[in-house]
Amino acid sequence: MTALVTVAGTPLPEPSEYSSSTSTLVDSARNVEGKVVGSVVRPDVAKIELKWRYLTAQQWASVLSLFTNNFYNSVTFFNQTTAGYTTRDMYVGDRSAGMWRRNPTTGEVMGFTDCSLNLIEV
Repeated sequence: MTALVTVAGTPLPEPSEYSSSTSTLVDSARNVEGKVVGSVVRPDVAKIELKWRYLTAQQWASVLSLFTNNFYNSVTFFNQTTAGYTTRDMYVGDRSAGMWRRNPTTGEVMGFTDCSLNLIEV
């Protein structure tokens, strides 16, 4: 089975939630009559949002490590505008997670809940 999202050749764990949006970049302003004058700079710019209800500490660290040395990454994802997989250069936005619990004996963090990140096309 194909991973829903692959970053730099590494398949991400199956997300609990996946959402996508598509934007059209427009250069516009209003003229002296107050009407919009503009032109499309670039259509179909993708953004995907991924959420996991739970990941082990190691899984979450592995996902985050993909963005440590590279701001832009090649991302393959399910594209809502084509109903198929697309590969585009993307960067990672905010990443967040809540600590699940610590091992009472060692103090080691065991996992994270509500892990999320978004990927935005360059």
